Amino acid sequence: MAQAHRSDLSSDLLEDFRLDAAEQFPRCEQLLIELERAPKSSERLRELFRLIHTLKGNLGYVELNELMPLPQAMEDVLDALRSGHLTFDSLLGDILLLSLDHLRAQVAQALDGADTAPDSPQVSQLCSALQALAMTPNERQTEVRLELLQQIDPNTRLQLTEEAQPSRIEALLARHAIVIQPDLQFFCALAEAAEQRSPYWRGRNLRLLELALSINAAGGYAEQPQQLAAAVCLHDIGMAFLPLELLHKQSHFSREERRMMQGHPRLASDLLKRMPDWSVAMEIIMQHQEHADGSGYPKGLREREIAPGALILHIVDAFDARTHERAHQTLSKRPLLRAILEINNLAGQQFSAHWVEVFNRTLQQKPGLAHD
Repeated sequence: MAQAHRSDLSSDLLEDFRLDAAEQFPRCEQLLIELERAPKSSERLRELFRLIHTLKGNLGYVELNELMPLPQAMEDVLDALRSGHLTFDSLLGDILLLSLDHLRAQVAQALDGADTAPDSPQVSQLCSALQALAMTPNERQTEVRLELLQQIDPNTRLQLTEEAQPSRIEALLARHAIVIQPDLQFFCALAEAAEQRSPYWRGRNLRLLELALSINAAGGYAEQPQQLAAAVCLHDIGMAFLPLELLHKQSHFSREERRMMQGHPRLASDLLKRMPDWSVAMEIIMQHQEHADGSGYPKGLREREIAPGALILHIVDAFDARTHERAHQTLSKRPLLRAILEINNLAGQQFSAHWVEVFNRTLQQKPGLAHD
């Protein structure tokens, strides 16, 4: 059965469409504003997608087919948000609000009897830009969003700031295919800042990260790489808040001083308690001083109770301490072979025998990791 032309549609049908659109546009705007406050709200995103999809379908039903490309392009962006390819931020919110405003103007003009959609070339460019945005890699999103926002609304006063060069830690994480999202970027910055507190720490986080992530990869990724990276960056952050005279003390620690040193992971743990996405990293940090045989602290856990990342970090931390100078150790810098032998001699006791074997295999495959 042939579809009716728009001129043949009943005034009641067009009025129903007009009334529906009058409810749908404000609700879409409200959802976009709410998403700025709750960008991970799948419920709001799902409702927004459904409303745009319904609006697009209704346009076809009332023979406004020439207006359908814009809601389709908006759907592409929303679909990328739902799949996790894109993340929502205020820039994207502004882009979608302005796109929605363009669509509202198109609908109003068409319903008023115009033969052509308003600003057709501009809207066509907008549709192409939205579809390109949906496929743009994450590292270029800010740049592309700023350019698109300027294109839609030339009155917008936004300047594209020069992108900061990635730090050495961020570059290392990228080599291990770890996405540098804002939280992890912050953890990297904290680790690099903490290294400036003592000359004994310079370059330590790079060494620990490279070795820990390489061991994890060689062991079949038993731990989530992103969580392990966060734990490595933060596990000693509490040390940066201890007195320098304690950190640089040459003689043995008193009982109280040892208690202070052993308690330093709690600061990182307390920080991550406020960030539930990093609960695994928090567990790794709290367990990285536990021993495979149950003789460690704070809870005396045995290997089967300890997170794989904590078992890896314990080995990496001890190996670095044995191969790089630390002020509070009598034999502070041992030959490489001796350090490897000491780790192996404690397999099944202080360290996990399984992860010591993976540690050995990793150094055989990447001997440069032991010399950084």
